[in-house]
Amino acid sequence: MLPLETLVTHVAWANRQLFASLRDVDSFESRSGADLILRVLDHVHVVSRIFQAHLQGVSHGHASTQSPVLPSLDELDHGSETIDRWYVETAVSMRPDELARPREVRFTDGKLVTMSAATMILHVVTHTTQHRGNVDAIMYQCGMPRRRDGFPEFLVSRASAT
Repeated sequence: MLPLETLVTHVAWANRQLFASLRDVDSFESRSGADLILRVLDHVHVVSRIFQAHLQGVSHGHASTQSPVLPSLDELDHGSETIDRWYVETAVSMRPDELARPREVRFTDGKLVTMSAATMILHVVTHTTQHRGNVDAIMYQCGMPRRRDGFPEFLVSRASAT
């Protein structure tokens, strides 16, 4: 597996671990920190969708990196699984020349930058990983159970699955 494919596959796996942990929290949505966790996960999802649109060469239609109405945990879980699958399939299917081709990207704040498809995917990976760490810190502070979702655990899970 190529490095970019490995990274997006790890993100998809780690997100499944995170959402499983959150689903295991009794009365999650009424817990301290739940609203902030949902806001962070919504932000991650919206940014992933924005860059999906950039990679597809279509308008993303987002004026902000947050949804106008905060989705539920179930909605974010389903949306995360769907977009993660798309990124894995896209990273696997893109030819090296497609990954390297520069594209104009306009951020929601209006700034214009040139990025390759590989750089956009890498941005989504690092952005998701950073904010998953933020969610983990909130879970820790609020006494919620967490699962280990680091790269070593991912490698062990893949090795034990074969």
